[in-house]
Amino acid sequence: KVINYLKDVLVSYQNDDVEILQHGACLGLGAAGMGSGSEDTAHALMNVLYTDSAVSGEAAALGLGLVMMGSSHESTLKDMLLYAKETSHEKIIRSLAVGVGLLMFGRKQEADPLVESLLNEEDPLLRLGAVHTITMAYCGTGDNGAIRKLLHLAVSDVKDDVRRAAVTGLGFILLRSPEQVPRMVELLSESFNPHVRVGAALALGIACSGTGSKAAIAILEPMLKDSVDFVVEGASIALAFILIQQNETYEPKVGEVRKRFATIIETKNAEGVTKFGAAISQGILNAGGRNVTIGLSTNDGQLNAPACAGMLLFTQFWYWFPLAHFLALSFRPTALIAVNKDLNKPNIEAVCTSRKALYTYPPNIEQPVAQAPVKIATAVLSTTAKTRRTTKKAASDEPLSAKKPDDSESPAKDKADEDSMDVDDSNASADQKTQKKGRKGAPETFTVGNITRLLPFQEKHMKWPAGSRYVPVKQGKVSGVLVVKDTAPEEPEDLIESVLPNSPTEDEDNSEADAIQPPEPFEYPFESEHA
Repeated sequence: KVINYLKDVLVSYQNDDVEILQHGACLGLGAAGMGSGSEDTAHALMNVLYTDSAVSGEAAALGLGLVMMGSSHESTLKDMLLYAKETSHEKIIRSLAVGVGLLMFGRKQEADPLVESLLNEEDPLLRLGAVHTITMAYCGTGDNGAIRKLLHLAVSDVKDDVRRAAVTGLGFILLRSPEQVPRMVELLSESFNPHVRVGAALALGIACSGTGSKAAIAILEPMLKDSVDFVVEGASIALAFILIQQNETYEPKVGEVRKRFATIIETKNAEGVTKFGAAISQGILNAGGRNVTIGLSTNDGQLNAPACAGMLLFTQFWYWFPLAHFLALSFRPTALIAVNKDLNKPNIEAVCTSRKALYTYPPNIEQPVAQAPVKIATAVLSTTAKTRRTTKKAASDEPLSAKKPDDSESPAKDKADEDSMDVDDSNASADQKTQKKGRKGAPETFTVGNITRLLPFQEKHMKWPAGSRYVPVKQGKVSGVLVVKDTAPEEPEDLIESVLPNSPTEDEDNSEADAIQPPEPFEYPFESEHA
């Protein structure tokens, strides 16, 4: 229904006055029909593309790549490349470059002839298409040949856009080996070219997303002080990717980074690009109520094609800010959701053999409280000060025998106080040692209930309790949506009731029934009043 509705929208909006509506319809059509390979949908998008309108044609090219994603459809690919060489609109050519990359998603060596032909083009936007094709065709493979090509383009191409995209593509290819990326892009992060530096930052963020990699953070922190605004923007976004769902107990840098983003946003004279990056980064850290992470691959290690496409389109916010919305395709819920054979949610618990503080929600940034006005000291006249000095001097000239000894400062009492304090300190230290020894001897554990937040790095500490009534059908699975088997089906089940948001409870229904009903509609006899 959605696809048919959007097709009708494309047909009804055929004039230049509603070009922006066509733009949105094309992007929506691409997202709704992603990977479907529907030739009817592709034909509708091609019709919009052939109108040669820069705004709607840009979205049509992206939507075409999304619909035919991973198909390497020969006729569609030929039409896209032919039109990219004919049109004069850079927006359309750039979007066709991205669309061609999406079309060759996961095709590996099959995309090599296309890459070689695009690399020999004089138009830098077509060479950009070669970079996106390498990135998507070898996404998640860690292929050495693809990495070698991207590194060569990153240091040799004359166009900054090509160099930036080539370095960013390293993050896609190595997303299954995030530990290799910091070492590979460390020198690139110090390049004289700011476009290469921001590409290195995004590559780190994409490959190390959600890992809390200390090596990646160490490279990105100095980039937050870069003299170029868009490098700071890229470093902020990359840090948000890496630190998503982390708290200060697990990674102490989280609190500092959050405060830095808040400071940049509140600073009035900050650069617009830097402020935009901080705002986006803060949104990424709090994405989904802090209940989602960036999952470019599934729990089983398989590539998540829609997530990879969404991340690639997110990187195109460089040219068009609204494309940042496609990042939502990369988010994956992190929760334990167990269902039985009837898809009901039983009330079960799993055990986590680790500290609970490592997995709690990070606290919100506290807003500074307005301080009460400070009372200004009253000015003292010189004559008043002179009188006070005279009085103080007269008091100091009194004989020492006139002063009464203070019983509270007796030596005996001081000695007793010292002895008592020594005893208290020794007892306190003994208690602390006992507590530390107890914590060290037995690891802290806690239970995790059904429909509960469960972080990816928490999964290795999860286990099902011995003798549990419910066991997962797929052995070893402890997160995500999993089907559990009831080992005691004859006993009554304790199920979690589903409550729809904003749905009235039973008490609210009764109160509404008892409420006074409004009067029946009627018509006032205005004519009789005048009579």
